[in-house]
Amino acid sequence: MKNDYRYIEVLIEGNVARISLNRPERHNALILELIEELSLALDEVTTRDDINFVILSGNGRSFCAGADLNWFYSSEQLSLEQNTERYRFLANLLLKIYQLPQITIATVRGNVFGGGIGLMAACDFVVAEANTRFMFSEVKLGLLPATILPFVAKRLSVQNLRKWILTGNLFVVNEAHRIGLVDEIYIDNDLERELSALMISFESASPSAIKKAKLMINQVVSGNIDVTDTTVTSTILAEALLSHDGQEGIHAFFEKRKPEWKK
Repeated sequence: MKNDYRYIEVLIEGNVARISLNRPERHNALILELIEELSLALDEVTTRDDINFVILSGNGRSFCAGADLNWFYSSEQLSLEQNTERYRFLANLLLKIYQLPQITIATVRGNVFGGGIGLMAACDFVVAEANTRFMFSEVKLGLLPATILPFVAKRLSVQNLRKWILTGNLFVVNEAHRIGLVDEIYIDNDLERELSALMISFESASPSAIKKAKLMINQVVSGNIDVTDTTVTSTILAEALLSHDGQEGIHAFFEKRKPEWKK
C-alpha cells in the first residue's frame, strides 16, 4: 500500500489498517492536503477484502484539534461557490469514513475539537484516553459545525446536540462517554489491550456478514430502507442465506463445529 504521504501515516498489520494523522506540531489540525491524503488512503482500503478493521488515530498529544484556522483565514477572498467547493472535501471525507465497509475505530486523546469530533463520530467505534477533552468550538468563532453535524447527530440526542454545540463549552471524556460520543475509555498505556478486546469481540462473526450488516444499518439509519420495504429486507436475508458464509454458518451450527468463513 502507498505510504509516501506527508500528513498521514499508514501501517497494515494483518487484517488491520492503522492510519495516523501526522501534523503533531499542530495537534493534527485539518488542512486540505491532509484531507486529500486521508481520502486517497481510504479509497485504497475500501478495495482491500483482506482488511477487516481500520484504526484512525493521531500522532502527538492530540487526536485532532479541528480545522486549521489558516485554512479559513483567506475565505473572504473567495466566492461562496469557491468556499463551498473547498469545504466539501471535508464533508466528502466524513461520508467516506462513514460508508467504509470495514469496521472503523477512532482512538482519541488530548484535544478533540470541531472537525476532530466529526472524524471520530463518522467511525463505528470511539476509544478515548481518560485525559481527552472535547469541544464544538465553531460557535465561538461565529461558525457552525455544518459538515460534521449529520455524523455527530447519529450518536447524540437532540438535547445533547443543543447543550454542547450551542454553548461551545469544553467537556471531558466521562461526559462524552455518558452521552454516547465515546464507546470505551482507556487509561495511560492500555490502548492496545482495549483495541484488542474490541476486535476480538468480532472474531466469531463472518467478515462478509459484518460488512453487509454495516451497510444495511447505514441504509436503515439514513431512511433508505424503511419498515415498509419488506421485499427489500426479505431479499437481503435470502441472499445472505444463499451466500457461501450463510450456508457455511448454518451447516456448521448443525454439525456442531466452528465455521470456516470465506477469506
